[in-house]
Amino acid sequence: MMEKLFFIFLILPYFSTGQFAQPTENYQNSRDLSSDLKLYWNNNEIEITFEIHFTNAQWVLFGLKSSDFSDIILGWLFSDGIGHFSDRHLLPNNTIVHDSDLNWIPLDAFTQNNITVLKFKRNIKLLCDVSTSDEDLDIVTGPMNVVFALGNEINRNDDSVVLSTVNEVQIEFLAQTNTPFSCPSKPVEPVLNSEPTANYQYELSLVAGVYKIYWNYTDTDVLIELHCKTNGWVGFGFSPNGGMDGSDVAIGWISNGQVNFTDRHIVGRQVLIDKNQDWKLLYFSESNGINLFKFTRKIKLCDSDDLTIEQGSPYIIFAYGDQDPSFGADISYHGMNRGGKVVSFISSPPVKDTFVPDDLEILDATISHVILPKLDTFYYCKGFEVPKEFSQKRHIYKWELILPKMNVERMHHTLIYECKRDFNISKGFQPGYCYKDENKMQNCQSISFAWAYGGNNIDIYPRDMGYPIGGDTDYLYYIFEIHYDNPQMTLAYIESITWRYYMTRNLRPKELGIFTLGTDSSAYSIAIPPGVDRFPIKTYCFNECIKDLNEENITIVSAIPHTHLVGVEVWTKIIRKGNDIGYLFYNRNYDFNYQTSYTLNPYVNITAHDELITQCVYKTTSRDQFVFGGESTRDEMCFHFLTYYPRKPNFKVCGNVPFIDDYVALLIKLNQSGSAQVPNLGDSMETLNAAVEQTFQTIQINDFVRKTFKEFYNMTRMTGFCGEKLIGPKNQTKARNTYIEPDLCAVSNDNQNGIFQFVNMIFNWILASIAEWIKSIFY
Repeated sequence: MMEKLFFIFLILPYFSTGQFAQPTENYQNSRDLSSDLKLYWNNNEIEITFEIHFTNAQWVLFGLKSSDFSDIILGWLFSDGIGHFSDRHLLPNNTIVHDSDLNWIPLDAFTQNNITVLKFKRNIKLLCDVSTSDEDLDIVTGPMNVVFALGNEINRNDDSVVLSTVNEVQIEFLAQTNTPFSCPSKPVEPVLNSEPTANYQYELSLVAGVYKIYWNYTDTDVLIELHCKTNGWVGFGFSPNGGMDGSDVAIGWISNGQVNFTDRHIVGRQVLIDKNQDWKLLYFSESNGINLFKFTRKIKLCDSDDLTIEQGSPYIIFAYGDQDPSFGADISYHGMNRGGKVVSFISSPPVKDTFVPDDLEILDATISHVILPKLDTFYYCKGFEVPKEFSQKRHIYKWELILPKMNVERMHHTLIYECKRDFNISKGFQPGYCYKDENKMQNCQSISFAWAYGGNNIDIYPRDMGYPIGGDTDYLYYIFEIHYDNPQMTLAYIESITWRYYMTRNLRPKELGIFTLGTDSSAYSIAIPPGVDRFPIKTYCFNECIKDLNEENITIVSAIPHTHLVGVEVWTKIIRKGNDIGYLFYNRNYDFNYQTSYTLNPYVNITAHDELITQCVYKTTSRDQFVFGGESTRDEMCFHFLTYYPRKPNFKVCGNVPFIDDYVALLIKLNQSGSAQVPNLGDSMETLNAAVEQTFQTIQINDFVRKTFKEFYNMTRMTGFCGEKLIGPKNQTKARNTYIEPDLCAVSNDNQNGIFQFVNMIFNWILASIAEWIKSIFY
């Protein structure tokens, strides 16, 4: 009895002081590896889940040992919630090497009462397709040699640790089951075994292994080829909003070698045949269960049954049936064989240029194995140096963003920022939260490359254009920023994401730069009331920022509009010498889930006499609270990224914010109307920020408030900025005229009327001449 009491006395402090946190689930197995490290695990016939708790150390190493190497994980979590988890192997000389693939999968990471918890899983059998590996080991029945270590020294720039001692124990992981352990079954990827009939610049898989489209376009026409694996009919078309009603579609099927192909429009759920057949079938075939239709149509059709294919992000819709219609009948209901997608159909950059220079060089910037805080949204940044051996300038002619296999849907956007040439990123800048580091905020704010969710992850520049890097280019360091969207606030993990540059030393004649238009992402610049169907906010690039061009124009090649979830429309207009001369780019169908680079056709010139107006339109009918400018996906932004040539070192950012005195007047108006309780505004930005926060905590939501904010953004004076220059306050630019896009159909009708009048005039002249001739004979 005394022996039992003495044993309990010994172990009581270990449990009662909370040495280790409670595990996240009920584990059948556990092992104390040391006084500072505890291991839990469960398994089934395919997977094994581990959970490690450790304390009094910054990092942990754990894994399986063979005679040649150890298959390990390395992980840590800092107090700011940023951490690391990687699959590696340990060599006999204690060298730690990254594995080529991630087979240990992180599930959770957190710190509780100074205890760090890492939870992860892996397949019991990894050597399913190979007999041996120099990176991975299978977990087998019976005792296995296990290695582990704890330490404190970490290099955050290269994710290396100082490893001095490695401990070993034997553990029987699979002792509690007689289940035969098996390799995981691999999903069979569907394949569409067909080839296009011509060379196409663009292609898109709509249903993997079932439905794929190819296309080319000119200024006036599109050529489309669709392949669909079905024994029935196939439909494809354009929609005004992603739904069926009001769509312009083509329907086709092949039965007994005979084709039926019609241009149609949809009213409600009726798929009606157009009076004018404007989709022209060029070729069709049916082979091995795959239907192929090749057809063309005009981009602009002057027909009430048809839709114009807009620049920007039009919706395409598609459907297919399981069987052909019977003779004399029409198509049957498609069931779940349907879908829609937003696609840059006539303004996409080509992704199939096969040009490879003789002096091709590739440079990668990679962020990998990063654990992020469990926050709704997070901006992670890592700095990179342009290689010192790049003493000669190169041109980037193509870039590719290699996206992670895990959590790709959480990658809201990524940006590359150039740093000022005199800024050395290696002094004081560490990977982590972007907007905590003043060095980044003050010295690295010029955007050079941008990608957002849904956009193309490859961009190829025209063969006479390139983006500079190295040599005398105006930046030596750059920052890779990732906006990670995590509304469920589960484990946030970046497996690996790489920005890859394809470069040549043969410099191209047109050197590219990026010009960013927009406004500050704050409650001052963007505050949108709920329940509004259309709420526009304009930003301005005043002429003071553009006039330094003098007589050297710049040419805009492409545009990337950017807002968040409630943005529905983005455009930029050119005001030249006070006159509205039209849109630089207009995305009437902006979709947050499809943000890409749009090639302008034709390119657009900007002169020293111009000003630029950018408008973002928001729809908040689904919201019940104000939407503010901010970092989160559920906040809002308003930007337009323009690629241009020739590159100018001081031509990078241009925008504005509402004049602060006018914003104060807005708050006073809300207070006087009783729409909000506005406290003392004070005489500093700190007190003003506090007053703004309290105002929106007490603000009423009604039509007066909606009208007041719309009037404010329409009338407020603006403080402009470009580079180091501040401008204003200035009144918003008002053009002398309102540009009206030409109605091509009206022009076409006018031409037709003109031709008719001319023909009629000739006909009447002929009749009159005949009458005169007859008159001369008989009279």
